[in-house]
Amino acid sequence: MGLTIREMLRAEFFKDFKVIAGQGGLDKQIQGIAILDAPDGYKWTKGREFVISSGYVFQQHPRLFEEYINSDIFREISGMGIKLDRYLKTIPDYITDVFNEYNIPLINIPMGPSWMEIMNQLNVLVMNKNIRQFRIGNINPKSFSNLTYQSRKINKILSQMEGEMNFPAMLYDLSSEKAYYSSPTFLELLEDIQIGDFWNPTIEVTKEILCDNLKMIRYRFYDDKYDKPYSWITVPITVGDKIKAYFVVVEATGLIDYFDQFALRIGFLLLQSLYEQILVAQSIGDIGFEKFIAEIISGNLLDDETIAKRAIDLGLDINLNYYLILMKQERKEAHLVSYKNELKEAVSSSISHMEARMAMIDDNRCVFLLPIDNRISEKENLKLMKKSAEIFKKRIESKIEDINIVFAISDNESTVYEIKRNYIRCEQTIKIGQILYPDEYYLKYSDLGVFAWMDIKEDELEIMSKDIKILIENPEHSELIETLKVYLECKMNYSLTAKQLFLHINTVRKRIEEINNLINFDMEDPMNRLKLEVLLKLIK
Repeated sequence: MGLTIREMLRAEFFKDFKVIAGQGGLDKQIQGIAILDAPDGYKWTKGREFVISSGYVFQQHPRLFEEYINSDIFREISGMGIKLDRYLKTIPDYITDVFNEYNIPLINIPMGPSWMEIMNQLNVLVMNKNIRQFRIGNINPKSFSNLTYQSRKINKILSQMEGEMNFPAMLYDLSSEKAYYSSPTFLELLEDIQIGDFWNPTIEVTKEILCDNLKMIRYRFYDDKYDKPYSWITVPITVGDKIKAYFVVVEATGLIDYFDQFALRIGFLLLQSLYEQILVAQSIGDIGFEKFIAEIISGNLLDDETIAKRAIDLGLDINLNYYLILMKQERKEAHLVSYKNELKEAVSSSISHMEARMAMIDDNRCVFLLPIDNRISEKENLKLMKKSAEIFKKRIESKIEDINIVFAISDNESTVYEIKRNYIRCEQTIKIGQILYPDEYYLKYSDLGVFAWMDIKEDELEIMSKDIKILIENPEHSELIETLKVYLECKMNYSLTAKQLFLHINTVRKRIEEINNLINFDMEDPMNRLKLEVLLKLIK
């Protein structure tokens, strides 16, 4: 699929190109450019071109324009552009009427742009359009849900290819001996050709090299049952010096157009990139990634340039934002590092759709790096991650007995350069979060609020709580402590406190009076009140 006339005219470069006639055909597809500079030049066009002319040939051959617009070849073009101010000052009405009749746009080209500039700008527009169409970095987890990540990505690339070019495509993975198809149409067009014939023909074919550097070849098979030669294009996917797969587009008895080759090349590059990522460092828990994370956390990897290089080598996108999750196993008797295979299986069945990378930090801690999905909101991303953590927890706890897992997420998305900072945030989240929310297994850094900035030590906490020591050390005072917490949350309102605790207001008054008798604390002082609220939050 190329570019429509309408899309071309919307571009900044073409803003001064004015439509004279044929406005009804602005959505015609351009698949190339033809320059009309000879009386019989139009006979060499094949259709769907944007034909451009200075008008000189029509000035020199007055009847040529009429001859051209009455030909069958004219009706196949996508549009025509003429530099009207050069040789032709006006276009006769009977000619513009034909452009209108067949909905073929006739466009006045300004004097300034050269033919080369017009061609280059059209090429750029088509390339940019194809790149936008192929934005598939993240795969919707609901699509192809029964397939692996690699399969889902290959399928999406291939289906996008067919959508762009209207020709079916296939990728054949040599290691797994598995074929991926853009649609059932590919198999329908196979005829008597075997899969292996697409790159190692056992039938008599001709070869046309489309790109020597990529080893892109068009094969043609001649048979009397076809009006035209049966053809296909094959490109090997090579990593290092080894061919890992073959990428095939079946043209059958047609040929892809000039601009469709842009989509073909982009599709190939995406598949090539995918294979390089997989074979370099894409496996969950790979040693290279663990070393990368360990060096960042320990402070041995600090400068951005080195981090970027290492990240790229490991298949991480340095321009993408990630969430970092720290998972900690709390029971000292168990050691998660002994269950790496079980961890990998749990990751594969719960969060592999998010392209998670996992690294063990020590015996009972591991880090997950998860890319955000830019197609959904931050809230939806975080919801998806919590759900994946919940599934992971259930899976791993069903495989390993007597473990206690807690997750902490640094829920501010950032690039790989912020890994250490986010890891420190996760450590703080577990440390403080388990005090504030002892019953929670999934803790967010943002939920800590100002407590995230506190460095709380047990011995310091004892000193700070001496004023209320008599209250907190006696188990019989648990009702008083609970009443005090709610009383402070309700801004010292007896009625609201009573309602919250399902107590009579006099009971609340009596308890608060008892508390005042036990502790030497002026709750009317706002600073004292704040101190008391914080202490009650932190003390288990």
